[in-house]
Order: sequence, then C-alpha cells, then structure tokens
Amino acid sequence: MYAVLLFAVLGGLYALLYYCNHKTPLPEGCENLKAECSGCKDIGCANHPAHDA
Repeated sequence: MYAVLLFAVLGGLYALLYYCNHKTPLPEGCENLKAECSGCKDIGCANHPAHDA
C-alpha cells in the first residue's frame, strides 16, 4: 500500500514540475539557438549541424 502511495506522490510531483517547466518562458536570446550554432565536438547535442543532413 505504501509503495502505491509513494509512486502516486512521485508521479504527481513529476507531473507538476513538468507542467511548471513547460509554462516557464525562454530567456532572451535563447529562442532560436540552432541559427547561431556553428557546431562543437558534442555530436549528441540536438543543435549540432550534423543533424541537419
């Protein structure tokens, strides 16, 4: 019973934090990072030009 209650509390907390993060506006200058990205050595970055191909 405690495990189900704990899971429900953690799930609710996750949902609340996800919602709050989604509602937070982007800082100035961070609206379109892909246009300014010239590439770095981090190929896993979503903004890396290698993903444009």
